[in-house]
This record gives sequence, structure tokens and C-alpha cells, in this order.
Amino acid sequence: MLHEAFITLFLFIEFYGLKRQFRSQFLSIKNKIKLYKTLIRPVLAYGSETWVLSKSVETRLGVFERKFLRAIFGPTNDNGEWRIKYSYELYTLYKDSDIITYIKINRPRWSGHIIRLEEQNPARRVFAAVEEGRRQKGRPKLRWEDGVTGDAKKMGERHWRSTKK
Repeated sequence: MLHEAFITLFLFIEFYGLKRQFRSQFLSIKNKIKLYKTLIRPVLAYGSETWVLSKSVETRLGVFERKFLRAIFGPTNDNGEWRIKYSYELYTLYKDSDIITYIKINRPRWSGHIIRLEEQNPARRVFAAVEEGRRQKGRPKLRWEDGVTGDAKKMGERHWRSTKK
């Protein structure tokens, strides 16, 4: 998939290009978090409203985010022995939602924009189109609409398709 190739390329360039700044002792943790939230997170999530999030993509995004957070917060000294921080320690210090939650919050917002478009708009027509024919054998492919429906249910919105203009 295109977004998986984009993620792989981004992970390599961004982390290794900015590793020195995020590990620097001259920048405060507060400034490093600001850099992450303004430079890295928006670029990483660009276009994510249209992605079909599989478990493998979620895992790769989570690993990438934790790699950056470990670079920001650094190791921990436990009884004279240095170790990397555990995931729960990172998110406790970070005090914000993880990248997957960030993406899943933005997807229903994008679907609301699509629903409110005029009927003749190409994006709306693709969204409303019903594919005819039979599916192939095996496990069904993940669909964007199913992901958005699941996200909306988790947020308490049961009828997200019937949003009024």
C-alpha cells in the first residue's frame, strides 16, 4: 500500500535526520515535545484520515512514536543501572494521546466533511458508490468505512452517516 511505503520512508528519514536534536541535552523536554507535536506528528499523520488502518500499520506507527519518545525522555536509572523507559512510563510523561488515537479521532471528522459535500461532488460519489459483484475468496479486505464506523462507535456516535448539513 502507498501509505505503508510512505511510513517506511518517513520513519527512516525523520528519525535518523533528527535523532541528534531529540537526544540533545541543550533542548528542554518541553521544547522537544513541541518539536515532535509540530514537526513530526502532523507529517506522520498527513492523509491518515483516508487510510485503512490494519494492525500492522498501527504497530509500526506505535513503534515509531515510542522510538521518538524514548529519544526525548531518555533512559531511566534504576538502582544504578540504566535502562530504556517502558511504554507506559513514556505515555505517562508525554501526557497526550498516542498517534493511533490521534488518527482515529481525525477520521470521523473527515468522514463528516465527505457526508456534507454535494451529491455531484466526485469525492461524495466515490464514498456513496456501491461496488457490485462478488468478493474474492478468503478474508475480506479492510474497508475505510468499517474503520470509521468502529471509531465513531468508540466515541459514542452511533449514526455518523446521518449527519445533518
